[in-house]
Amino acid sequence: MNTVADAPRKGAFGDMNDWLNALVAHRVSAARSAATPMSAELAWIAENPGHTIYQRRSLFVVGVALAIIVGGMAATPGILPLALSLVGLYFYVDFYSGILHVVLDNPRFVRLPLIGIPCAEFQWHHALPYDISTRRLVHVFGDINALVLGKIVALVLLAGVTRMTVMVTAVGFFWAYVNQYAHRSAHQAAAKRPPFTRWLQRHGVLVTPAVHHEHHTTHDRSFPVLSGRSRHLVQGLLRLVPNQWVWLTVFGVLTVVDLVAFARFMTWLAPRLPH
Repeated sequence: MNTVADAPRKGAFGDMNDWLNALVAHRVSAARSAATPMSAELAWIAENPGHTIYQRRSLFVVGVALAIIVGGMAATPGILPLALSLVGLYFYVDFYSGILHVVLDNPRFVRLPLIGIPCAEFQWHHALPYDISTRRLVHVFGDINALVLGKIVALVLLAGVTRMTVMVTAVGFFWAYVNQYAHRSAHQAAAKRPPFTRWLQRHGVLVTPAVHHEHHTTHDRSFPVLSGRSRHLVQGLLRLVPNQWVWLTVFGVLTVVDLVAFARFMTWLAPRLPH
């Protein structure tokens, strides 16, 4: 029977993705040997042994997104629209991260088409909560490649390519990557977090380890991971509307239209702003 002592050692691997995947295989093997009921993420990988949970994501997509962030902000149609977008999308991305977290945390969704694989991958973060802090940041950015590509397609098809659209896309992607960084930082030891990151956490700009730890105690609260400020709103909505399919539908709709709607709103608002 596999034991904790048999678990793969981190120092034996040059890439943390390989180490984490070895841990996944070890956990599944141990659960099989013990003949105990498996959690959703364990059962899914046991049934799909050919899938790699921790992957080296496409750095090309990350590079494209970073180029959009830099280019889109530099080409902003105005300082005030940029400032309003930065503030508005900062609060929205925290809220959206909470909705995404609620959906991807749902063990009942792991066998659904399209969303199932992301759910299975995401739920391994419950089994191995240190995964996000041990992987390279660029691969943590790459975990949202599918969302990035989907939002680019939606924006091009539904809003067109304008300076305002590109600027809103840039701001949205900026906060999405900050969200990934904030989540990763919340799992890092204090000594590994840069002083500026700790300062941002202390002042509530980024989610604190203590606030995020609330989620990992029961996995049913404190879902947002950018600042955590919208956690009470998300929790209240969960109590008001507990139906999981409503949350999945809302997540799908927002994923397609959120930046499109914000870009159209800013296009309408910009001419009305003081110059």
